[in-house]
Amino acid sequence: MVKPKSQKKPRKGGVDFKKIKRKIGRKLPPPKNATNTEIKSKAIVLPEQSITAEKAGLAVSKKGLTLKELLQHTSHHNNKVRKGALLGIKDILLKHPAELRLNKIAVIEKLRELISDDDKLVRETLYQLFKTVIFPGCVKDNQGPLVSLMMAYIFDAMTNLALDVRLMAFKILDLVVQFYPSSFALYAEKILPKYEDIMRKKHFLEDKSKLKSILAGLIRCLSLLPSNERNHSAVKNDTQADGMLHAYDPEDAKESIDQFQKLSLPSGSSDITKQLKDLLSILVGCFHDFMPSLHSTTQLDVQSCDCLQFILQSVDFIIGFLISGICRSEPDPHILLPFQKPGTITYDQSLSPMMLKKLWNVFPLNLVHHLSGKEEDRIFMLDTVITKIYLQSSKCSYSPSALLDKFLEFIESSLYTKAQSGKVFQEKHLLPLIPYIPKLITQISGDWRSRILQAFTEVFRNSSPESPMKLACLSVIEEMLAPERKLDANDPTLLDYQITWMHYLPSLLILLDNKSPLCSEAVLRLQLHVGQVAPVNSIFSQEFDTMQYSFRCFFSQQIDNAVCYGPFVRLGADIQELAVCCLYYFSFMDAQLLQSLVSCCLCDDIEPSMILRILEVLQSAFRAGHIQVADYTSFHVTLLSRFQVYPEKIESAIKYNGKSNPKAFKSVTSSICTCLSQIGDDYLVFQLLENIIIDQICGEMPMENKCGFLRMLVTLDSRPTRLSDQSIVKLSLALARYLIDVVSTFKEDDQESTPVTRAKRRSYYLLPSFHLFYGSKKLSSLVLNTMGSWFSEPSSSLGSRHTHLTADRSITICAIGSVLFHMNKDVKIKQILLSCKIESETMLQNLLNLLSAEGTNLTLEERHKIQKAYDRMRAIASNEVV
Repeated sequence: MVKPKSQKKPRKGGVDFKKIKRKIGRKLPPPKNATNTEIKSKAIVLPEQSITAEKAGLAVSKKGLTLKELLQHTSHHNNKVRKGALLGIKDILLKHPAELRLNKIAVIEKLRELISDDDKLVRETLYQLFKTVIFPGCVKDNQGPLVSLMMAYIFDAMTNLALDVRLMAFKILDLVVQFYPSSFALYAEKILPKYEDIMRKKHFLEDKSKLKSILAGLIRCLSLLPSNERNHSAVKNDTQADGMLHAYDPEDAKESIDQFQKLSLPSGSSDITKQLKDLLSILVGCFHDFMPSLHSTTQLDVQSCDCLQFILQSVDFIIGFLISGICRSEPDPHILLPFQKPGTITYDQSLSPMMLKKLWNVFPLNLVHHLSGKEEDRIFMLDTVITKIYLQSSKCSYSPSALLDKFLEFIESSLYTKAQSGKVFQEKHLLPLIPYIPKLITQISGDWRSRILQAFTEVFRNSSPESPMKLACLSVIEEMLAPERKLDANDPTLLDYQITWMHYLPSLLILLDNKSPLCSEAVLRLQLHVGQVAPVNSIFSQEFDTMQYSFRCFFSQQIDNAVCYGPFVRLGADIQELAVCCLYYFSFMDAQLLQSLVSCCLCDDIEPSMILRILEVLQSAFRAGHIQVADYTSFHVTLLSRFQVYPEKIESAIKYNGKSNPKAFKSVTSSICTCLSQIGDDYLVFQLLENIIIDQICGEMPMENKCGFLRMLVTLDSRPTRLSDQSIVKLSLALARYLIDVVSTFKEDDQESTPVTRAKRRSYYLLPSFHLFYGSKKLSSLVLNTMGSWFSEPSSSLGSRHTHLTADRSITICAIGSVLFHMNKDVKIKQILLSCKIESETMLQNLLNLLSAEGTNLTLEERHKIQKAYDRMRAIASNEVV
C-alpha cells in the first residue's frame, strides 16, 4: 500500500515578499526603478569635409592611397600590408613619374629601411621597385645624395644574422653600382671587406645559385677597377666576351683612376691594394675548393661552370688592377710590360707568384669522365680565362719551362682549332688572348716563336672578314709593326710573317667591301701606319710599294672594257680619307694606279670634296717625286675631259635623275689649274701641254668640259700668247663654235633663271675666250672671219653638235649677233672689235648680201630676225650704243 504524500501546513500570518523562481542561465530583468541610459542621435552630413574631396588632384594608387600614406604603410607590422604598400608605390611612380622627381629623397629615406626586412617577399618586392622604377628614374639626377642615403643601410644589412638578408643587401648594392658606377670608387674600402666576409662562407659550395649571385655583383664592382688593358687597348670594346658583366665606361676612366689614387695615397688610411690581394687569395682558394666536387660529378653542371667563370673573371680584374700600378705612389719605371712606354704600366712587385700557383697547378682543366660537346666548350672557356690571367700576371721568360710549355701548347692548339673549325663560341672566348700575342712573341724564342706566329697567321687569314677576330688580329699586327720593332730584318723569323701580313691587307679590303666599315678602317689604318714608319729603301718600304698593284682594285678596275668600281666609292668619308692618305707613302705611283683613281673620281657617287682631296694628295706626292710628270698631267687631262657635268636647268635635272654638279666641276677645274700652274717652269709646262689642250678643245666634247680646258690654257698661257700659229688656226674654229654654244645655252630671253644668275653663268663661260683674245689679236680676227663665213655656208662648218642651228639660218645669225653683243660689253674686247674693221665690214656685207639675194627662201619672220641682227652688228661696228 502506497504511503500518501505529506502535505505542508500553511504558515500563519501575512506574506512579506512573493518568491519568484528563476531558471539558471536566464538574464535578470532590469529593476523597475532602473534609469534608461539609451541615447538616440542622427548623423550630420558635411560633404565639404569628405576624404575623397581631400585627395582630389593628388596621385593615388589603385586602392586610392596617396604616396604619403603608402610610405607610412611600409612601417606596418603586417608583412602583407608592407608588400601592398610597395606595390602601390610602384603603381603611383609608374603612372606619375613627376612624383619620383619631387619626392625621391623622402621615398628613398623610407624604403631603405626595408632592406633588412625579415620577410622575403617584401625584400624581393623592394628589389624590383628599386630596379625597375626608382633607380632608372633617378639616374640623371645628382648621384651623391642618393648613394649616401642608401649605403649606410646596405652595409648594415650585410651584417644581419639572416643569410638571405645579407644576400639581398649585396643584390641591392649591385643595383647601386650598376646605375651609379662612381659609387664603387667612393666606397671601395668598405665594399671589398664585405665581399671578403661573405666569400669566406664554405656553405656556398652547396648552394651555387647564391654564390653566383654574389659573384655577379663582385664582377660588376671589379670591372670598374681601372687597368691599362681597358684604358689603352685598341680592341677593348670588341674583344670582350658578351657574357661578362662589364660596367666599365671609358668616359669615366680618368675619374675612376683619380678616385682610386686617393684611396692609396701614402698618408691614406685605407689601401684597397691590400684588400684586393686578400680578396684574390680567397677567390683562388674558392676556385680550388671546387676541384674535388668537379672531378667527382658525372657531368659539369651549368651553375658550377658559371661560378668558376665568375671567380676567374674576378681574379682577372684584380690582377689587371694590381699590375697596372695605378694605386702605386712611386711606380718603378724600369719594370715595363713589352711594347709599353715608360710611365704607363708597371708590374706590382708585391704580387707573389705563389698567390696564383693553385690556378697553374690545375691547368689545363681535365675531368676524369668523358666530356660532351657542351662540357668541352665550358672547360675551354675556363682554360682561356686562366691563360689570360697567366699572360697578364707573369713574365713568360721567367716562368718555369714546364709551366710555360703547358700554356704555349694550349694557345697553339686553340688557335689552330679556331682556324680550322671557325666556331663562334671558340672565337668569342679566344679573343681576350689575342692582344697578348706581341708580348708573348718577345718573351719566347726558337721553335715556339715560329709555331705561335704560324698559328696566329692561320687565324688571321681564315677568320671571317667581318668578325671581331679579324679586327683583333689587325690590332696585334699593328703592334707587331710598331716603331719599337724598328721594322728591319734583324729578326728573320718575324720578318717573313710581317711581309705575309702586309701582302694580305689589300685583298682583305676587297673581301670586306662595305660589309664591315670598322674592319676596313682598321686595315687602312694599319696600311697607313706601315707606310709612315717604313724606313726609306728598306725591305718594308719595297714591300709597301708592291701593295699598290692590288690596292688599285680597291678604287676601280677595268673588266671587259667597263669600269667596275671598288669598295672605295661605297665607304664613308673618314675611311676614304685613310685610303687617299695611303697613296702619298708609295715611293712611286704606277700609271695604272692613277688610271684607277681617275676612274673612281668620275663616279657619280663620289663627293666633290673627296675629288679635291685626291687632287691635293697627288699634288703632294708629285712634289715629293713619287709621280712622273707625264702621268701627273695625264691624270688631270683625263679627269677634266671625262668629267660628266649635269646642267642646272630644270629639264636637265629631270633627265639626269635630279643630279646637277656644275659647281663641283668648277671647283675641280680650279684645283686642276692650280696644280698644273705649280708643276714647274711655266714655259716648259706650256710647251708640254699645248698640243694636248688644243686637241681636246677642238674635239667633240660638252661645252662645260671645253670651258675647263680653255681655263687651263689661259692659266698656262701668257700675254702676248705663247700659242703657235698652227694652234691659233685650229683654235679659231673651235672657239667660234664654243661662243655660239654659250650664247645658245644662256639665252637672253630664258625664263628659267633670273637675269643676274643668267649673266653670271654666261660670263663664267665667255671669260676664258676673252682672255685668249686679249693675248692674240690674230685669234680674234680669225674667229670673226669664221663666224662671218657662216652667213653664206653655215651647214659646212658648225659641226654635228650644232645641227639645230643649221636648220634655221636666222637662228645662227642671231646667235652670232648675240656673241658680238656680249663681246662689245667688255671694254678690252670692244677695242679689239673696233680695230677689226675689215672683218666687221665683211660680216656686214655678207649679211646684207643674204638679205638682198633673190634666190634665198627666207620667210618674213626670218628676214625680220636677220634684219634685227644686222642693225645690232652695224651699231657695234660703228661704236654706237646698242
